[in-house]
Amino acid sequence: MGYNAVQKQVLEALLDQYERSKTYQGENKVIQSFQIPPEKVFPDYASDYADMDQIRDFEAWMRELEQDGLITIRYGSGEIRKLTADPESWDLYYEVLQRRDKLSLQQDQIMLYQRYLGMSPLLDRFCREQIGRLQQNKNPLYGGKEAEAILELCKFILQNQQDILERELSMAVLKDSKRWEKKYRSKVCGLLRKYGDYESLFLGLTDDRDKEDKRETERILLAEHQIYPNPSYVYFKGNAEFYFSNGLCVRTDPSMPMAFSSAALKGLKALYIGDEAVITVENLTSFNRMQMERAFLIFLSGYHNLAKQAFIKQIAGDNPGKQWHHFGDIDPDGFYIVENLIRGTGIDFHMVYMDTDTLKKYDEYTKPLEERDRRKAENLLAAGRYTDVMSYMLEKGKKLEQEIVSWMEWKGVL
Repeated sequence: MGYNAVQKQVLEALLDQYERSKTYQGENKVIQSFQIPPEKVFPDYASDYADMDQIRDFEAWMRELEQDGLITIRYGSGEIRKLTADPESWDLYYEVLQRRDKLSLQQDQIMLYQRYLGMSPLLDRFCREQIGRLQQNKNPLYGGKEAEAILELCKFILQNQQDILERELSMAVLKDSKRWEKKYRSKVCGLLRKYGDYESLFLGLTDDRDKEDKRETERILLAEHQIYPNPSYVYFKGNAEFYFSNGLCVRTDPSMPMAFSSAALKGLKALYIGDEAVITVENLTSFNRMQMERAFLIFLSGYHNLAKQAFIKQIAGDNPGKQWHHFGDIDPDGFYIVENLIRGTGIDFHMVYMDTDTLKKYDEYTKPLEERDRRKAENLLAAGRYTDVMSYMLEKGKKLEQEIVSWMEWKGVL
């Protein structure tokens, strides 16, 4: 039986209607009929401007379906009014459309989600919810091949114990280096965030309407599982001695910035800082520009992850009594980064060059606050945090990036 696309579209529409019904579920107590108007598949059928040849073709195609016992045509004033399914022919519908029935597909989906139970509490929560939806005849959040890919990605991420780049993840699971970022990154990160326990990492980054916030939360979440867009390094400069478990000892020089990969830092046994203070720096340009006597500088690259958090805590543990400072952008995000540092490390950071006087001093370089900045500043103000500088920012509607401050304060130093 060879049917054209329009005829198959009619059968699809009627079958979809049937599978959504109580009759299909065996719950209906009255006999239902399933029908559609011709306009469902041929929108111009009743139009005064419709092509008569197209109308004649359409009506001939519908008569073919009727002759084959698949539908009944209901007429009115010489025109087709309704196309009604033959309830005895549902098996033939599936055969013609090469389609499996919804209940068997649902059972396949249930079995798919059941295979991932017991792998992690996060996946248990997600899979049990999807199984419940399917058992209630509702669509799961994801289905088919997409569901399988997402579950495999979540499994890999949650079980990962080594540094891996995002394109390597994509190849390992999807056999395609770019498919992860193009199709699955946001979906998987959204799922992990919804069903996992990550919110303490996202202080100040809860606005999913903002693309920058969304991208940053995804980066932080993946970094918690040692997955990075590019190799992860911690940059530093100052006087220090690093002792590694393989016996290697590295001594640093204040005039020579250095960096260790996150993987290398896992082998760090002890480190001793010869400077009086430790300063974390938000942006790389400022880190490179700054040269402070008796200060050990660490480049954070925005919000910290577990690896950098562990590194900072190890410094504090091996070097009690140090002064801890932070230098970042004088905008709400800069202050939320400080909040994350304090919460994640338990260290009482004091800010440098992040006050109202600095905003005033470099007023000609300020930028206007955006709406997202205002919301975050108001939240900090309501929490009683950094009230002087937040009030000034909101009053003047201004913010400042740290690069101009570091350049002006350390001109000629690189």
